Amino acid sequence: MTPPATISSRPVALISVVIPVFNPGSRLREALDSVLAQTVADFECVVVDDGSREDVSWVAAVPDQRIRLIQQPNRGVSVARNVAVAQSSGVLIAFLDQDDLWHADKLRRQVEVLRDDRSAPYACTGFNWVLPDRVVAAPADPISYHGLLRDQHVCLSSVIVRRSAYLAVGGHDPLLRLMQDYDLFLRLGRLADPVSVPDVLVDYRVHDANASRRYRVAHRERTRILQAHLDAARDTKDAGTIAAGRAGIRRTDELYAHQALDAARAARASGDYAAAAAHLRSALRLDRRVAYAAIRHRLRSG
Repeated sequence: MTPPATISSRPVALISVVIPVFNPGSRLREALDSVLAQTVADFECVVVDDGSREDVSWVAAVPDQRIRLIQQPNRGVSVARNVAVAQSSGVLIAFLDQDDLWHADKLRRQVEVLRDDRSAPYACTGFNWVLPDRVVAAPADPISYHGLLRDQHVCLSSVIVRRSAYLAVGGHDPLLRLMQDYDLFLRLGRLADPVSVPDVLVDYRVHDANASRRYRVAHRERTRILQAHLDAARDTKDAGTIAAGRAGIRRTDELYAHQALDAARAARASGDYAAAAAHLRSALRLDRRVAYAAIRHRLRSG
């Protein structure tokens, strides 16, 4: 990866808000409204249209000079984020996905905690999982490098990162399709532990188009990332990181075995029995204990 360069021709903002978009639909307007509603005013907002088939040129006409639109051919979300960082000036970088929403005090709270902890490379907040039928709150626990290796989750739309830290680790990896955020958080975590604002200040909207449903790709990428950290820890004989990495790989197998079973159930309910069988085989390969437990439960319940 090549760290994205910064530009010097623009006035330096406190925060650069980065929003990559691809066929965003109506939700992009809501996301932008949540940015403009922030109680911190010293920001710029860089929207990168990554080759949308939709016309998003209206973003450039939003009557707020803090919002800019960059358009490029489709190169992937990681490239879009890196381009936005390269074309922005903020000392801090805040990421927001096109589907998600910020609560009004989100940026202010994070700026405060980063000022209090100068060593933290980034700050995250709690967030809501906004599902089609319910909302589940996920307050932010303290995050650590070992915790991330094991199983901790950070929502990218809840993160504000120091530009210096983002550049130091090389930004988002464009070769990753789904696990680019997790990979970034681990690389940032090797610099120092982040700081958390426990309150729920982001709405993460889950829907059928979310990339997290592609469990096979997610499992492959996450395992490869964890294995790289595990190999590095073995080279330095770092026992704590070795233990955390091993636990993370076991948890990854378990997590995606459950997702494979969910996919099998959905395929069976739709009458696609061949796909259901394929997902079940995937679950068995990932974690036999999880798959066998589901099969036994199914047999007992008829």
